[in-house]
Amino acid sequence: MNTEMKSIVVTGASGDIGLAIIERLVADGFRVAACCRNHPDRVTSAFTAQQHVVPYDLDLRDEAGIRECAGAIIKDSATIAGLVNCAGAATGGLFAMTRMADMRDLFEVNLFGPLLFTQYIAKKMMRQKSGAIVNITSTAGMLADPGTLAYGGSKAALGHASRVMAGEFGPMGIRVNAVAPSVVVSGMADQMDDAARAKVTDREALAGETTPADVADTVSYLLSDRASAISGQIIRVDRAMPF
Repeated sequence: MNTEMKSIVVTGASGDIGLAIIERLVADGFRVAACCRNHPDRVTSAFTAQQHVVPYDLDLRDEAGIRECAGAIIKDSATIAGLVNCAGAATGGLFAMTRMADMRDLFEVNLFGPLLFTQYIAKKMMRQKSGAIVNITSTAGMLADPGTLAYGGSKAALGHASRVMAGEFGPMGIRVNAVAPSVVVSGMADQMDDAARAKVTDREALAGETTPADVADTVSYLLSDRASAISGQIIRVDRAMPF
């Protein structure tokens, strides 16, 4: 590994969107710290050490593990140029039928774990006085569709956190934005009820499907110097869905 390369940290690295983001960042010339809990073989089989991708184990439900993972990345990285919080879990169900234990678990993965991880990684960025953070949220956090209270609520909170962090970190040279996709062609989307998925896609003005590469392109831009004046924004990748 070339420790002089700037590093980008990506959580949810083994998911479809995470893999697409890593592929784009490698093409952009970054070293990638690829963090995941499930299916790390998807990362190791897709990328080699020569491509400057290093896997790290990260369980966002485990506070001690979050601290350990962040510490290892900081130790291994000369410069952390960016963080992409892509890890997430999805579940649906009417509010009256949702167990609080399930809702707490979803918020641990989608909100509290990423926030704690960001606190650790951001400390190095603050010392550098530079960096960019991109949080992957969802249009589910902007809509009020039945059955989306838990998932949409966690993503809405992450979007709000992104705007607050942008204001707090801005004076230290750190930009924070969020990307909010609609339905993306992925394993997670395949778990959706067909009727619910059709309801979302029917709202989209542009024909076609949103791919993980579409999200990755937007993330790449927000991490780059081309977006040096952009912070505190939630960029929708939703094929012109009306709100």
